Amino acid sequence: MNAKLNTVLIKTQDMAKSISFYEQVLEFALDSMISMSPDKQKALLRREGSDTLIELETADPGQPPASGAVSLSFVVEQIGAAEKALAASKVRVAAPPRTLKGGKKIMTAVDPNGVELHFIEE
Repeated sequence: MNAKLNTVLIKTQDMAKSISFYEQVLEFALDSMISMSPDKQKALLRREGSDTLIELETADPGQPPASGAVSLSFVVEQIGAAEKALAASKVRVAAPPRTLKGGKKIMTAVDPNGVELHFIEE
């Protein structure tokens, strides 16, 4: 099967904080906002030059956080520069940069919803 990732859905308790994070830290842009009901919103964010969307949806009250349910991976040119950018944005780094067998470097951070963000320098 030849499948291409189109959309990643993240449920959030704080829509404004999540949109701000993906816009300011990871350079996504708000594409559209949908109000499905007074307490249920959906935001679509897109990164220029990419077909992949991040879809943020208001979580139901009492719904557990997304931690461990999903993770996102991003390829970066230089892991040290990515680490500095995350630190400047006060993003929590869960695992500092490390080198894997084969020479890949990886670092793990966490978004406002507890979603793991893996940054990989190949």
